[in-house]
Amino acid sequence: IRIMKLHLTGDAGWIIEGAEALAGELGITLAPDGLPVTVERGGALRVTLRGRQGRIQCSNRCEFFRALGLFVQHAPQGEFDIAQTAAFEKNGVMFDVSRGGVPTIDMVRYLLRRMALMGLNMLMLYTEDVYEVPGRPYFGYMRGRYSYEELKALDDYADMLGIEMVPCIQTLGHLETALRWSRAMGHITDTPSVLLVDCEETYRFLDEIIAAASAPFRSRRIHIGMDEAWNLGLGRYLKKNGYHDSYDIMCRHLSRVGEILKKHGLTGMMWGDMFFRAGSPTGGYYDMEGAIPDACIRAVPEGMQLIYWDYYHSDEAHYEAF
Repeated sequence: IRIMKLHLTGDAGWIIEGAEALAGELGITLAPDGLPVTVERGGALRVTLRGRQGRIQCSNRCEFFRALGLFVQHAPQGEFDIAQTAAFEKNGVMFDVSRGGVPTIDMVRYLLRRMALMGLNMLMLYTEDVYEVPGRPYFGYMRGRYSYEELKALDDYADMLGIEMVPCIQTLGHLETALRWSRAMGHITDTPSVLLVDCEETYRFLDEIIAAASAPFRSRRIHIGMDEAWNLGLGRYLKKNGYHDSYDIMCRHLSRVGEILKKHGLTGMMWGDMFFRAGSPTGGYYDMEGAIPDACIRAVPEGMQLIYWDYYHSDEAHYEAF
């Protein structure tokens, strides 16, 4: 097996640790007697090889590692000149780690390395209850949850590769594996998968999990979920408070969660599907005749980013319309 030897020169100090981490993925070694590759920071991504001299120009770490992958790919064929411009400021992956086996730390590091070589600069680990919350031993109990130290180590590794790790949790529905522990969670349970809104203990719980989920990460962004809150207000909430429209309940809840994010200096993002359902006469996601009520729009806290998800359509026109 032939191993390519490279010598990174110029402004290379800021990327050398990441390059060493990726050497195994690329089948290269870094050595003083290797092919010289000058690194220049600033400007759009450009990779060249002229004679026995390589050059990588880039503006950030993740661009550099994509460029390094391109260099290793094309160098065996001879001289080349490749320029690329990113179409998005952030482009990345959401990795669902809450279903089945929780990926090991080494597996997530491998994913981060592959992402860096593709120029992807954001990773969300979708965690429903698979992260530790101090004082909540049943949250994620026997589910392979990540510790603070493990998530902090992953964030350090991601930062080395120029990738932002964004915590991605749930703050309303999709919490059946946490709420099933009735002795610990029954008093804040509405339905088997949905939290009890308008309950002060619920918001103390959310304050704790938001603090715990965001603490290991440099990013001040957080995804709070809030999708598919089936039967919201129709369980314990109904017995305590009588019938209330589910979207009124959700809007009040969203406002309270927004206050918690502000307290912790976080900028939130959330799934937008419940708003589509609010605007549909049939309660559907994909009703072209639906109109999202102004009250729902006003309920979105300032700075909250709505995220569109859709697994079911393959035509561009549908996505443009929605």
